[in-house]
Amino acid sequence: MKTAVEKDRQPVLSNTCWKQLEHWQVTVLGVGVIFLLFLAFFNLTKYPLTWFDEGSHLHVPKTLVNYGVYADFSSEGFRYYGPTAGIGPTVFLPIAGAFKLFGIGLFQARLVMVLYLLAAIYFFFRLARHYGDHLSEGGDVVFAMVVTALLVTSRGIDLLEYGRQVLGEVPGLVFLVAGLLVWYQSWEKPAVARLMAAGLLLGLSTVTKNQYLLVLAPALLLMWLANLIYYKAVAQRVFLVTGTVTALCYGVWQVYMVFFMGPASASENFALLQAGTAGAALVFSTELMSRGISELFSFKVFLGFLLPAVAYGFFLSLPRTKEGLRWGVIFALVLSNLAWYVLASISWNRYSFPGQVFSTLFVAKIFSDWTDGFKWEPAAILKGLRTGQKLAARAALSTVLLFWLALMIVIPLGQNVMSIVRPSFNAPEAMAAYMDQHVDKKALVETWEPEMGFLTHHNYHFPPPGLLYTAVSYIWMHKSPPANVYDFVQNQKPAYVLVGSFSSWVELYSPDLLKTYYSLETEIGAYRLYVRN
Repeated sequence: MKTAVEKDRQPVLSNTCWKQLEHWQVTVLGVGVIFLLFLAFFNLTKYPLTWFDEGSHLHVPKTLVNYGVYADFSSEGFRYYGPTAGIGPTVFLPIAGAFKLFGIGLFQARLVMVLYLLAAIYFFFRLARHYGDHLSEGGDVVFAMVVTALLVTSRGIDLLEYGRQVLGEVPGLVFLVAGLLVWYQSWEKPAVARLMAAGLLLGLSTVTKNQYLLVLAPALLLMWLANLIYYKAVAQRVFLVTGTVTALCYGVWQVYMVFFMGPASASENFALLQAGTAGAALVFSTELMSRGISELFSFKVFLGFLLPAVAYGFFLSLPRTKEGLRWGVIFALVLSNLAWYVLASISWNRYSFPGQVFSTLFVAKIFSDWTDGFKWEPAAILKGLRTGQKLAARAALSTVLLFWLALMIVIPLGQNVMSIVRPSFNAPEAMAAYMDQHVDKKALVETWEPEMGFLTHHNYHFPPPGLLYTAVSYIWMHKSPPANVYDFVQNQKPAYVLVGSFSSWVELYSPDLLKTYYSLETEIGAYRLYVRN
């Protein structure tokens, strides 16, 4: 066993333990990598079906390639805020590069996202190895394999679904985990350059997805104070330099958007930026709090094991050592995200993504500790059954726990495989094909299904980004519907209105209005295309 000093000095990215792996471990790793590649690439454009969020994000790289402008696009012209405020250039620019090289298409965009997905899994595997370095030789790799299996399969996390489409969660996770790895390496000899590099990576995670700011800011502040008062395990510059660079990185991007993005003045840009990012961060609804708690404790989140795992993480954080401090960082990240998710957000499960991701370390750790490094002793069980002797309590407990852990992984894995292998009918693709064949590309089409603005090249008008806040308030807080403040169809009389799952969900287009002025031309899946009488 390593001493505390040896563990603190263990290189985060060390490869020495690979030589200690047994043949079965190498085989499991090899098969796992092959299977992971299958899960990442198979039916890439068919699962998940492209939808509102992905569609709006795809507008930006498409507009950048077609017009050279970093913006969304609607029939009236460029919109500089909306999807550009939701996720950052770390997602849009690589996709635009892929479009420039290989043409504009959903496959090209998702290929970039799958590379981010594989990078996130790889970096998290390396992070998990670091947290498992207390185990016997090669045990850190086994621990990392369990953590990775939980990460990839959990239906609460939905890593495969989010990672196979153009969203910000998985790319943001890549920068966050890479930043933690570099940061941990600097703790023994906290050189300023390495601390700044860690801060830059952490800052890029907040630029990539604003939600990571709500995770990192309170976590870094809390752990800085904890180290100052309680742990006293690392130099203060470990937190001060890294935290300052993280904040500067996020701040510089926000300043750029306010002062330099688009032709409007800084005050107008700031108002548009606020409208584009408002809506779901500070809700404080008791009804939604109850919903968020029920989501976290549901069986899709580690078979209901989240609460004991997070509680175990608290006790892992108590030792006044660097190892305890590192566990404390993970606990602070989880606590910051899940507390905000329950107390202040609209309790959409996707908002708990970072907290659930890092909770996999606690889940794997509690099973590792209770089973002595995932050891299963079937010989002891069989001997007790054969001889009629009392079973060894530890062997029996390990068997039960490992069976439970296997269910946590195998059940959602099967669900993920079925979703990827047998995806739903691709209604967006079918409707796009119909539009290309039957609708004049110059005709004005009103819709709030932004995925169609990417899949086809028609003259679409989309509702303004600020209306999304009204729609969120209507759905989650039972406020006034967006149809009460949106009259584009009545005033502009577009030639077509395309109604899909999102606009139907928020009830944007009144059925009475459509019935009076339009006729249903075709219906494909959740899409209904109306033509003006």
